[in-house]
Amino acid sequence: MKNSLLLVISVLICSCSSLKKKEPDNTAEKISVLNFGTAHLSYTTDANSTARDLNDRKVKEEISSLVACLKSFKPTIICVEMKPHDNSFVNEVYQKYIVDQSNRLNYSDELNSIAFETGRLSGVRYIYGIDYENDFDYPSLVKLANRNKSDSLAVANTINSYKIVNALPLYQQFYKINTKEYKMETFEFYNFLATMHTTEKQEGVDVIADFYKRNLKMYVNFCDIPVTKNDRVLVILGATHTAYFDVFLEHSNKYKLENVFDYIKEKP
Repeated sequence: MKNSLLLVISVLICSCSSLKKKEPDNTAEKISVLNFGTAHLSYTTDANSTARDLNDRKVKEEISSLVACLKSFKPTIICVEMKPHDNSFVNEVYQKYIVDQSNRLNYSDELNSIAFETGRLSGVRYIYGIDYENDFDYPSLVKLANRNKSDSLAVANTINSYKIVNALPLYQQFYKINTKEYKMETFEFYNFLATMHTTEKQEGVDVIADFYKRNLKMYVNFCDIPVTKNDRVLVILGATHTAYFDVFLEHSNKYKLENVFDYIKEKP
């Protein structure tokens, strides 16, 4: 009886092990995506921009270090914060840039210094714009928040935090804004702004819904890009957009969100 019982248990264990081994590795079939958050390196209309002296030797060195990290991902496709209808123009300039790096887009310079340069060194053939622009009345929510002392203080603390990060040396700044902690703080700040409203209205919800719509439209533009199972997609967007893209990609059945810190290493 004892031997029979042991035999049954052994069979059950072997059966369970066999079933476990047969489970498909779905991640192996997904397309790798590296979602990289960037600061804007020259002036934009965004609430927080970080203009840098691109002729400064230290800035050049730090950009080169970031580009080398992104190149190690071996991207075959790069997506940037430009609108899809600008793709022909962007790629016309990009093809010239590959030959002569003095050819540049007249837009925030992370597109040239990071996206174009990473693409050139990685042999990427085409740059895809995935942006979508709509009205986003951010100042109106800050104004509403300033009516209340605690809300005003929360906004001031967040903006001060942005300023501290923006003042870091470039490589450290980029490292910081790509941390999960920073992205989720940004994500939560926009959720906080959604709670700003006057009596019997929900102005904050309406404004943040517009921003969510923008990010979702950007994700749809991203999903429209033709890809194969062998592609490796590098997404380079403003840091707030990457917070939303992390959420979208983490729950995708098609894409595998790569750990950005497998490629971007913290400097000592």
